Amino acid sequence: MFKLKFLLPVLIVISAAVWWLMPHYSDEDKGYYIAMFCTLTHDGRDNSPQAMQQIIEGSNSDYALQKIHFQSGLAEHLQSVWQDLSVGQQQQARQDSLSCRKVMSEKLLPGKAVQ
Repeated sequence: MFKLKFLLPVLIVISAAVWWLMPHYSDEDKGYYIAMFCTLTHDGRDNSPQAMQQIIEGSNSDYALQKIHFQSGLAEHLQSVWQDLSVGQQQQARQDSLSCRKVMSEKLLPGKAVQ
């Protein structure tokens, strides 16, 4: 009985800490990163997380009160989703930006309509 009284609170605290430390991305952030990724892919430019970081942080003006900070975890997740797509899906996405946004949104934003 003593073990259960001790173990249960420890498990609850550990679970809460893991949930708190996990990255939580808003749908708005996901949509922004998908749009940027697909634009870079469609234009034939480098769509690596480093290229996305340069664009996102480079678009901040010096006088902006709220600067957009690059989220490397989300950019890397986009890359892994891209790698999981079939070669045909990747080719289609490279040719048509809307198609790219639809495919990537299906994976990252299930149930959300792409505009």
